[in-house]
Amino acid sequence: MLVRFPARIDVDYDGAFVQDSPLSWVARNSSKPGRHPDTETWILHASGDWTQRHLEEPPETIRERLLDAFWDATGVAAVPPGYVVAHRWRYALPTEPLPDRCLFDGDLKIGACGDWCAGPRIEGAFLSGAAMAGTVLASLGHVDCEV
Repeated sequence: MLVRFPARIDVDYDGAFVQDSPLSWVARNSSKPGRHPDTETWILHASGDWTQRHLEEPPETIRERLLDAFWDATGVAAVPPGYVVAHRWRYALPTEPLPDRCLFDGDLKIGACGDWCAGPRIEGAFLSGAAMAGTVLASLGHVDCEV
């Protein structure tokens, strides 16, 4: 869910894993490089288990529940948001990510990589892509490039 607030939310962090909550991760989107510094936006990720239990609920209900969970997690008094949009990513987290960082067929010179290989977050996607780059370079004879 993306939430825009009229003013900065007073917490000492820009991102946090959340425990014992419908949320699993929150991040101050407006703190990322290249973002408009005068706009306070947050990304709220619901946990996989919570999402499975509430997947078919109306978007209005989801928005309300996740906003309540955000205020509970931050300990900040609720502020009416200026804009809220919730999106269902039904298949965002692989149930069984591959243990390999990438797949590569040396004979066909074709490979596949992504967060479904190395872990279901941006870090997994990055590590998988780096592993693929190293594997491709190694297949071309650059032996010191494998990750």
